Amino acid sequence: MSNNITAQDDVLDRTKPPKPGPPKDVQFPEYFDTTLPNGINILVIENNKIPAVSVRMVFKDAGSFYDGDKYGLASLTAEMLTKGTSNRTATQIAEEIDFVGGSINAGSDWDGSYISLSVLRKHLNTGIEILADVAQNPVFEDEELSRVKEQRLSSILQGKDDAGHLSDKRFNKVVYGTLPYSNPAEGTEETVKKITKADLQEFYKMNYYSGNLIIAFVGDITKEEALKITEEKFNKLPREGINRVNSYKFDENSSAKKVYIINKPGAVQSNLRVGHIGIPRNNPDFIAVTIMNTILGGYFGSRINYNLREKHGFTYGARSYFNPHLYSGDFSVDTDVRNEVTDTSVTLIIEELKRITTEEITDEELTTVKNYMTGVFPLQLETANAVASRVINLKLYNLPKDYYSKYISAINALTKQDILNAAKNYIKPENITIVVSGDAGAVKDKLSKFGEVQVFDADGNKIN
Repeated sequence: MSNNITAQDDVLDRTKPPKPGPPKDVQFPEYFDTTLPNGINILVIENNKIPAVSVRMVFKDAGSFYDGDKYGLASLTAEMLTKGTSNRTATQIAEEIDFVGGSINAGSDWDGSYISLSVLRKHLNTGIEILADVAQNPVFEDEELSRVKEQRLSSILQGKDDAGHLSDKRFNKVVYGTLPYSNPAEGTEETVKKITKADLQEFYKMNYYSGNLIIAFVGDITKEEALKITEEKFNKLPREGINRVNSYKFDENSSAKKVYIINKPGAVQSNLRVGHIGIPRNNPDFIAVTIMNTILGGYFGSRINYNLREKHGFTYGARSYFNPHLYSGDFSVDTDVRNEVTDTSVTLIIEELKRITTEEITDEELTTVKNYMTGVFPLQLETANAVASRVINLKLYNLPKDYYSKYISAINALTKQDILNAAKNYIKPENITIVVSGDAGAVKDKLSKFGEVQVFDADGNKIN
């Protein structure tokens, strides 16, 4: 016996921790997927470990992309869903859901409008009654609409003092060109003031119909229960709404090699957006692009953050993002820097964009980011709401059913050449648009070396 122990100790160095094995895929929960005769797509993930249920309804193509010239219409319509129905006032909705310790929320983004419910299993019937009422019987009451519009207008006014918000608006405007993503999803002072109850009713009628609905149940509920609930409680929605045929044509980056300054006289800092058009969410290279961007500027240890923050001390932080939507997306580097180093910061950012497209990343960079991305992914699936959102994303963006189950192995299969190819294909230093929100008098002349400079006020009016 003693000889065996000695032999084992010769093999194992107990002073050193064992090497970790390769990360394994996280098995995304199996889900039930069916479509009712009325067109409602039902997704169910059963999990009875916690006595709670999350329900998430998504009306596809009911987002801000379809505001038309009434910017803010989709978001106002969604926000008003929980502000009164033909059966309940806004106060009653809030009090009833609070009484059972649940939550109900409604909102929209570019690609759809959402209503979500979280409730304990024992109060599921109550929660479903409120959810069905909110989804099918909104009244868009005048007094509530006036209050919501006042809040929206106040938010828009506050945004005029927010350098980052001003940069975002101008960047989207010039990069997306003729695509609806160029418009402000929250609306403008002019459009929000003009939006009426009739506008909300018409948008709801055209976009909130059963054939346009995905509804996901996650938690302590069976597929039989979910089917019964959907058939009995969500049968008032019309079968059909507007029949859309997208015919948008993207105007290829007419903003490239130009500098747009939103003038904030007296500002001591410049808020920067440096970037160009990006990719839609269902791009097959999305995972490679995500890893590439993480190395470039997607986390604290990234190249851009190291260069601007750690090496030069120009900023508290700098990040790069790919912001994908259903039909397109954008890429930008965002940071705040002092006026006197604004042009130098742009130069450093451009150098990093060129470097990622011309040089292979190091083994250490690839290993570090792979470990980071595979490590945080399981944490992003910890809640029922997070799982519900992801299973809906599979449908909304036409992703493969095993997308999340193979996510970690897809990351680990990427090579340095794959990352270089992604950078070459999707980072275009020669096509960048530069947007600066800051004191034009302090930064304009130095920025002219990057291209034609145009200056705007906070309302978007050109002032030079």
